Amino acid sequence: MSTPQKRSDVVEVHWEHAITWGVIGVLCVLVGLAILRYGGIFESFSWPFLAAAPLLGAYAVYRALASRKEKSYTVACPYCSHEIVFTDPPTEDFVCDSCERRVAVYDGRILDVTGVTCGFCQALNYLTEKTEVLICEGCGREIPLLDPRTGEMKHAPKGFARVDDDSLYELLLLDLGRDREAVINSLQHMLALNRNQIKPMLDELPASLLTGINRRKAEMLKAQLEASGATAEFRPLGTSAGA
Repeated sequence: MSTPQKRSDVVEVHWEHAITWGVIGVLCVLVGLAILRYGGIFESFSWPFLAAAPLLGAYAVYRALASRKEKSYTVACPYCSHEIVFTDPPTEDFVCDSCERRVAVYDGRILDVTGVTCGFCQALNYLTEKTEVLICEGCGREIPLLDPRTGEMKHAPKGFARVDDDSLYELLLLDLGRDREAVINSLQHMLALNRNQIKPMLDELPASLLTGINRRKAEMLKAQLEASGATAEFRPLGTSAGA
């Protein structure tokens, strides 16, 4: 399944192409006219530029008009009620632009969330019917859940252990993987930046994404990037890249 596409992201891509090809079309006109005016015996070289200009301009107009014809499908985040507009009904989990929580989707429908209070620290946590294991966002302890199918308690994997860690970490992006667009979309939501701000960060890897975050947040964001096909890691602040 493909990552749900937000309409704003798709429209932005259309306008990127429209502006790029429109500018190239204008440059073709200018170069063609310059050769025609000053080229002398080489004025015939102006015709390919002048012939390409209207085609490029037409394509730019097509992409601009296509941005207005994109379909829209609005869903509300079950956590904060923020409205998110997609091009099609989402078929996979996605991250809310406002509260940055992962919204669960099952069989084409947004799953309702239920609030659960941690018995250890009284922090409020949320779960859906897809939740297999619930780890408290406040204290990091496992909150016992009852499996309605078996009537038994669900448990975290055996490898999970609560670690009291007050260190601050840096999140690094090491590799984009195969799906560049999925990673860009993930970074947009994670860093609250637009595509043009994200792209320069990807030119030189590894790239530092966030610094001064706790271990729990670093683990969560690393998992989010890896779900998009990227490779990421987090390091304690002060640790060099070669350590």
